[in-house]
Amino acid sequence: MTVPLRTPVLPAPAAGVTITPSAPNRLDDPRYDATPAVADALAAAAAHLRAGRTVAFPTETVYGLGAHSLDPAAVAKVYEIKGRPRDNPLIIHVSSLAMLRRLLPQDYALSPLYLALVDAYWPGPLTLLFPNPAPPALPAPQTNGIRMPNHPLALALIAKADLPVSAPSANSSGRPSPTRAAHVAHDLDGAEGLGCILDGGACGVGVESTVVDGLGWKAGGGGAVNVLRPGGLGVEDIARIVRAVDATHGGETDILVHGKPWRRGGGATSAPTPKPNPDAAPSTPGMKYRHYSPRVPVYLFLPSTVFPRPAISSSVTEPSEVVRAIATKTRADRTPKFGLLHFTDSPLSKALARVPGVDMTLRSLGPDATSAAQALFDGLLSLEADGTDAGVDAIIVEGCSDDGLGLAVMERVGKAVGGGGVTGALGNGQGASDAGRFWVQV
Repeated sequence: MTVPLRTPVLPAPAAGVTITPSAPNRLDDPRYDATPAVADALAAAAAHLRAGRTVAFPTETVYGLGAHSLDPAAVAKVYEIKGRPRDNPLIIHVSSLAMLRRLLPQDYALSPLYLALVDAYWPGPLTLLFPNPAPPALPAPQTNGIRMPNHPLALALIAKADLPVSAPSANSSGRPSPTRAAHVAHDLDGAEGLGCILDGGACGVGVESTVVDGLGWKAGGGGAVNVLRPGGLGVEDIARIVRAVDATHGGETDILVHGKPWRRGGGATSAPTPKPNPDAAPSTPGMKYRHYSPRVPVYLFLPSTVFPRPAISSSVTEPSEVVRAIATKTRADRTPKFGLLHFTDSPLSKALARVPGVDMTLRSLGPDATSAAQALFDGLLSLEADGTDAGVDAIIVEGCSDDGLGLAVMERVGKAVGGGGVTGALGNGQGASDAGRFWVQV
């Protein structure tokens, strides 16, 4: 029997929104028009935001749980609904450069690097760190992460409400991020303070935005650009703009990822997700706390076709043998059910299509990292099926090269390894573990 939802879900297809760029700058103050049905949904959602309630809405990355950024009580509801640690900051979403300027110090001017990044990737899955005009007391971060989402419904909602919207992913803290309205309803339906869910269909990118601290860029060189969270834009995309700006303004900027020099050219990696100081105040989401954890164990398989054999590996590990070994400790009362998130026609998927003594459900991530980003969270949530008999007992994810969006995909899988609904800070024993990773010969 289907249980009626308590939180209104308002259909609002993105095709019902028309965007007219502003002149002379297309992003300065665009106009957002909507069909009557979508306009009604946007008006209802905007009224919730102005009244201090939260709204779940789609972006191009994942669904967000939004609240008025300048209303502390409204922002507090986001933390309460999600069960999110209070020191895990929220990203602010804007619908125009005019709205962005209202959030910045009066004497602050965008650097040539930020102007170039905004021109290239806004609206889009890029969050930039800006100075906070009224920063909290140290050691709290002195910056705000701000982005302009590339989704007509999100932009129209923010413009209709005429206020900046702070929005993390619309799910319980630590869970896989929602890429469909049904994911949000399943996790947050009936939450106190959640006004409505705007259903704009599936998200296109599928992983959160890339977060960049470019405040250390310097004309003439000697500065640094730090990618704090790989996401819907590859580090290569950021580096291309940095190099173009450097060529105009002189010097060469250091490009960092998690504060460490970026390894140019990418390539396959099996390195664990970085584990920063758990006592440090994070300046952006994803730096301190575990995320993306289904309610069942998750294992990462690193196929030999992509990953070089580890130096410490003294024996050849056949994938079906690993699965059978995991199966022996998974279920004793019946045949264990496994889900495999794999790349299209990969040798690993063929090797695990039929494993004796194991019920294996295969679900494709598509042909590459871009399609994997779109399918990853939906695949994790669909396979777990809330721990019911319809779901699996464990999930295996096939690893990929960290080129392009592969870095974001691998980081998110890395934080999901272990699964079982474990949440908490990285680095205190609850973060990603090497124990759930297996290099396999295929």
